[in-house]
Amino acid sequence: MHLIKNIIRVAFANIMNFGSSFIVGFILPAYLSVPEYGLYKEYTLYLSFVYLFSFGFNDGIYIKYGGKNSDSIDKRVIHEEHSFLSVFQLIVFILMLSFSILIKDPILILFSISTLFMAITTYHQNFAQATGNFKLYSYANILKTIVNVLTILFAIFILKSRNYMDYVIMNIVTNLFVFILYEYVFIKEYGFRFKFNTTNKVSIFKIGIFVLIANMSMTFVGNIGSWIVNFGFPVANFAQYSFSTSMLNLILLIVNAVGLIFYNVISKNENEEMLKFTKRILLLLGIGGGLLFFVFKVIIQVFLTKYTPALSLLSITFISIPYIMVANVIITNLYKSRKNEKKYFRDVIGFAGTSFLFVGIVYLLTDSMTSIALATTFAYIFWYIYSTNVEYKYLKSSLKEYILLISHFIVFYITANIFSNYIGASVYLIYVVAVLFAFRNDLFKIVEYAKNK
Repeated sequence: MHLIKNIIRVAFANIMNFGSSFIVGFILPAYLSVPEYGLYKEYTLYLSFVYLFSFGFNDGIYIKYGGKNSDSIDKRVIHEEHSFLSVFQLIVFILMLSFSILIKDPILILFSISTLFMAITTYHQNFAQATGNFKLYSYANILKTIVNVLTILFAIFILKSRNYMDYVIMNIVTNLFVFILYEYVFIKEYGFRFKFNTTNKVSIFKIGIFVLIANMSMTFVGNIGSWIVNFGFPVANFAQYSFSTSMLNLILLIVNAVGLIFYNVISKNENEEMLKFTKRILLLLGIGGGLLFFVFKVIIQVFLTKYTPALSLLSITFISIPYIMVANVIITNLYKSRKNEKKYFRDVIGFAGTSFLFVGIVYLLTDSMTSIALATTFAYIFWYIYSTNVEYKYLKSSLKEYILLISHFIVFYITANIFSNYIGASVYLIYVVAVLFAFRNDLFKIVEYAKNK
């Protein structure tokens, strides 16, 4: 029951975050010009790599405390780690800010400020997730969502700004609020005690740096298309591509909720039968989530007509949802929970390098954003096949699951691109119902599990 409560908590927080992402994903691109929105998305693209600037310390904390109870941890050690990180990030901030001022780049100056707040916030988040304090994590995310929505609405309706820079500043205000919130809770829980020393900190960096680079590589795979389009196409094209990835990320908010919970669970006990069952449920949820594409399509065609070119890209990226779900919830957490950072590092670096090479070649041969999106989807499919057939063989898909995945690829692509929206949605809904009927035994297991708990 505790597991279900945690999933519901984090899922609810992420559903709230969905509202915030909806504003950024739909209202903001409608309000700003395409070039201004493209510049704003360029800033958020940089933000996706903020975690690099902890140089692995936050990741090391996540691995070190995975599956542990916070009450059993020495508070003196916690204070030392928190104090060390605060000083370390302040030094990083000063260096970043100095460089930004030197080259006179206002966006980098603002990015430097965001990095300071977000890096320390990530420390608190990682510690809370690793020790199973999802109540704090969820409440902080809900409050962050509220502040984010209010600041964006303030910029739209009070400032009436159509300048992307103002929305970057609103983002910084939100990050500052979350930083203060976590610091307040930390002091209330553990007291205020500044104790700086470097003892045993190198070992945390050593553990975390491999996980950091591996996580960066996974993020890089998801953003390969965005980076290539950003440098290889005009800003208006980049805005279209970024818009399609933003819509995909709305769906993945809920996926991340489940993924956060499962690291703590897997760290305590790697139950193969439970993970096999979870994998199948994730595939079914990912396929069912394809119905949201048709909802997004109506919204875009009616309210955001200037982004209709992104629909063809969105129809391709949505195909990758089942594979991303399994990768984020199970595969990544399995690597981390086994404390084999170097293995995780080697495999993910190989995956990122292969994906970049593949997507890059496709770009050079076709010079097409559609081909780039398709190549990225195939990269996720490759990672799914490799990880479930080579690394974690007990997760290998059955013939029935492979038929499911192949049929999903074909049916979704046809219904999303060839049929009209209403006919396509109806046909895909029939397909989803047929799939759920074929896998009804798995659904019954979920119902029984809920009753028993």
